[in-house]
Amino acid sequence: DKVQSKEEQRDVVQDPSARRNPVELVADDNVVKLGMTFEGKPPGYIKVKACSEGGWAESVGIQPGDTIVSVDSEDLQNMAAEDFKALCKKRPVQFLVEQAS
Repeated sequence: DKVQSKEEQRDVVQDPSARRNPVELVADDNVVKLGMTFEGKPPGYIKVKACSEGGWAESVGIQPGDTIVSVDSEDLQNMAAEDFKALCKKRPVQFLVEQAS
């Protein structure tokens, strides 16, 4: 067996359930705005850049630095940016979030 470097091991962890402490959060019909901005866009997991004070994201415990890994059970690694944007506007919408701390 070949010994993998830490970088290679990190690259292998693509399954959101294998990542650190993922949390499922749902924005229901009564949520008008998510109240968070992102660093970058899919394809690929994206980090939360900022949360609006008093917004939905802050109210459910999302913090800057957290990573969105899926939306409505669709992995962001292979999602088009336009699809991500459309899913974020629908309600209810479910996020799988890897918390930074």
